[in-house]
Amino acid sequence: MNRLVQLCCLALIFFGCEKEAIIPSYKQQLEKDIMAIDEYLATAGITAESDTTGLRYIIVSAGSAFKPVLADSIKVNFSLRLLSGEPIKVNESSTLLLNKLIRAWRIILPSLGEDSKVTLFVPSGLAYGAYRTGPIPANSNLIFDIELVKVIREFSAQLERDKIDIDAYLTANNITPPLLLKNASGLRYVITAQGLTTALVPLAADSVVVNYTGKILPSQTIFEPTVSKGFKISAGSTLRFWKSALPLFREGTKATIYVPSGLAYGAYGKTGVAPYTNLIYTIELVKVIRK
Repeated sequence: MNRLVQLCCLALIFFGCEKEAIIPSYKQQLEKDIMAIDEYLATAGITAESDTTGLRYIIVSAGSAFKPVLADSIKVNFSLRLLSGEPIKVNESSTLLLNKLIRAWRIILPSLGEDSKVTLFVPSGLAYGAYRTGPIPANSNLIFDIELVKVIREFSAQLERDKIDIDAYLTANNITPPLLLKNASGLRYVITAQGLTTALVPLAADSVVVNYTGKILPSQTIFEPTVSKGFKISAGSTLRFWKSALPLFREGTKATIYVPSGLAYGAYGKTGVAPYTNLIYTIELVKVIRK
């Protein structure tokens, strides 16, 4: 019995010591990774910048002044390979929340703007660390080639910016309460002619016919000349501001609506409308169609 206990103790000591020996600390692994990456760069004749975290990188182009913060989403094209050269992903295109990405991306991308390109040489601890992730082995040093195509502002933060800009425009043009009204979505609007009190107020399930003109704020440049258009309010293609605005009005109402960019064309814009552009719509709710 004593012999069995001794053997068990020896086994525990052996395996405990073995575990201690084969699992390096983060600092030890980082030093090993940096050495491997620097050796790779030297052998390939590549000159890269470095930072205090151990990341090595080459900024191919810095892009525009429009840079992401961690709360933003980003649209990127990227390729990923192991330091050994084995490809993992090639020419992937994704829209991702920056704050949820590996540490290396969170370190470097906030310093770059839209249309930037960068190559990252990433120590394992700034990527997936000691855990195997899909085809990526544990403690793998990685190379990313990234193109930052678009920055997509977190909606509530962008909405606050938009409301400040719209309110400054309204104040400068003496458009104030009681004529000026607001709703919880962030819309500002002025009713220029009321529909009859007996007229229908549209519901989300209704269709409508609307006459409207679309203008850029603050220039008032027309990007959509006056049109008459019928559409279902709840349709996926219907801009968010229509879904918020139309239930505020009765059939026959005319109004001017000041629209934050996120309730219109947002980060992507459209022909004649740049990304993150606030808009002015003058509208007439001609008909509510209820089935």
